[in-house]
Amino acid sequence: MVWDVLEFAAKHTEIGEKVALVSVTKTYGSSPASVGQLMAVLADEEICGTVGGGIQEHELITRAANAIKNGEENFTFSYSLAEKGMVCGGSVEGICIILGISERIVIFGGGHVAQALAPIARMTGFSVTVVEDREEFADAFEGAQYICCPIEKFAENIRLTKEDYVVVSTRGHRFDYQALKFALPFETAYLGMIGSKTKVKEVYEMARADGFSDEQLGRVYAPIGLNIGGQSPAEIALSILSEIQLVKCKGELAHKKI
Repeated sequence: MVWDVLEFAAKHTEIGEKVALVSVTKTYGSSPASVGQLMAVLADEEICGTVGGGIQEHELITRAANAIKNGEENFTFSYSLAEKGMVCGGSVEGICIILGISERIVIFGGGHVAQALAPIARMTGFSVTVVEDREEFADAFEGAQYICCPIEKFAENIRLTKEDYVVVSTRGHRFDYQALKFALPFETAYLGMIGSKTKVKEVYEMARADGFSDEQLGRVYAPIGLNIGGQSPAEIALSILSEIQLVKCKGELAHKKI
C-alpha cells in the first residue's frame, strides 16, 4: 500500500501537479489509524491510501486539498477521535508535506526559441517542462522535463497550475492553437504565445469560434515578450523571460538610470 501511494504521488508530480502527502506519526489509545499510514491527496481531493478512514480522514483530505490550492506550506495535525464522535476514543498526530515544484515554465514546442529559453529560465530558478510531439529534440533540453506526446494526449500527460508560466511556441498556427486551446481553461500565472500580430488575430478568431471569450483571450500575452529589440532565437527568448519576470515580480517598465 505504501508503495502504491508513493507511485501515485510520483506519477502526479511528474506531470506538474502538487501532491499532499499525509502521514500518521503518533497514535494514543484505541485508534483505527496506525503509525506510518500514508495517504496522497490531489487538489481535486482524489486520494490514494488511507490514514484511518472516518470523518477525521475526510476533514484531512479537504484540508490538504485546500493547502495545495492556496499555496500553503507543510502542516502538522492532531485530533481526538472522541471529539469526532468515534467510540474508540484515542487520538492521532501526523504531518502533511506538500510535494511538487512551485514555479515552473511550461514550453509548448521544442524549436530554437524553446531551446534558448529553457537554460536561461533554469538559471533564474524556474523548473522547465517542454511539451513536444517530436522525440528528436529531447537531447536539446538537458535538465528539463521533456514530455513527448501528440496534441490529443496533452490532458493525459500534463496538468497546469496557477504557479505555472506557460509559453506557446510551436512550429505553426495549428499547433499553437491546439496548445493555447489546452492551456486557456487553466488558471495559470502567465500564458504567452509567440507570433506576429496577424497570426495572433487569426488564432484568436479560431478560439472565439470554439467558444472562448474575449475575457479569456485577454489573459494571453501575444505577441509574446517585451519589445527589447532583436530577432534571433536567443533575443526572443530573453524578451519572453523578461516579460515573465515582470509579471512574476510585479515589476515596472522603467529604467534605473539616474
